[in-house]
Amino acid sequence: MQIHSLPDTYPVFRAPVLTIGTFDGVHRGHQEIFQRMKDLAEAMEGETIVLTFHPHPRLVLHPEDGSLHLLSTLQEKKELMARYGIDHLVIANFSQAFAQTTPREYIKSHLVERMMPQVIAIGYDHRFGHNRSGGLDDMMLYGKEFGYRVEEIPKQQVDAITVSSTRIRQAIEAGQMGLANLLLGHPYFLTGYVGRGYGV
Repeated sequence: MQIHSLPDTYPVFRAPVLTIGTFDGVHRGHQEIFQRMKDLAEAMEGETIVLTFHPHPRLVLHPEDGSLHLLSTLQEKKELMARYGIDHLVIANFSQAFAQTTPREYIKSHLVERMMPQVIAIGYDHRFGHNRSGGLDDMMLYGKEFGYRVEEIPKQQVDAITVSSTRIRQAIEAGQMGLANLLLGHPYFLTGYVGRGYGV
């Protein structure tokens, strides 16, 4: 997997199939999107691209809110996305200025002009642009203007429980690790350093 950071100069992607999101935990819902992207890219002889944001938008927009406990670090997300077969990961620095971008300008400047996607695969509830004012209908509308098509990914459920990063966080906080791992589609893990102890 190749990793790119805004505002780097990107390569010319081959028949790009793009998705956008924070992808915290890279859970089974995300994996469903990735698999659909890979199927589309294979049929088009293209490449898959994931655009994600760092820091997490909530940490920038609501720095006073300490309730968000992320499931994965940026490095862990990189490792998981590589594991699930993504060709390119694009990391955009999320800032207050970035958050002011209108839905149309966001699509035109950050998606179309930089990556020229042929297909954008997004979840049914994806929101984007200033105040999260853009949605699936807007993405489809601008697709007619900018020449891409939208592949909607429906809500994913495991054993009738909606898969979401929030639901997984709740499961972990409740000590329900079996449920958390089921929804993640892989064992929950932490990355860190183990310090040398007293040796007793």
